Amino acid sequence: MPETTMNEDITLRDVADYLDSIGIQFMATIGLDGKPKVRPMQYMVLEDGKLWFCTNAKKEVYAELQANPSLELCGCKLEENEIQTPWIRFSAEAVFEERQDIRDAIIEKSAIVHELYKDMRNNPIFKVFYLKNIDGWMTNLGHVKGLEQKAEFARPVHFRF
Repeated sequence: MPETTMNEDITLRDVADYLDSIGIQFMATIGLDGKPKVRPMQYMVLEDGKLWFCTNAKKEVYAELQANPSLELCGCKLEENEIQTPWIRFSAEAVFEERQDIRDAIIEKSAIVHELYKDMRNNPIFKVFYLKNIDGWMTNLGHVKGLEQKAEFARPVHFRF
């Protein structure tokens, strides 16, 4: 990766707000067959200083994260000025926790989850998890070989939480 800066000003709230602004991210896991798997995933809520997500215990992603909690998440929303489009990528570990307050917050935030679980808030297949050991980058699409020396492009920002 090109010259980088470690920006102490970036907060977990900044990361959460960016994830909210792009809507859907893509999460990579190690499949039960040992091969990488990538799927759309949506960040849900920031609570207790943690980024929370949800899934269904019957889905492969749940089994994969139980077997190997390591994941990577990547996302961006193409802007009108493609070169300045910001993007994010980070690695983390999933930690599943039984938290009804988090389930309720997610049900209230997400129309899809609301439709699935509004009458089954305690359904044992509705699983929530947060991310720990987050280590990643925020940068822009213009920061590529041949363009990285342009002063108007923000430098990649490394963050850890």
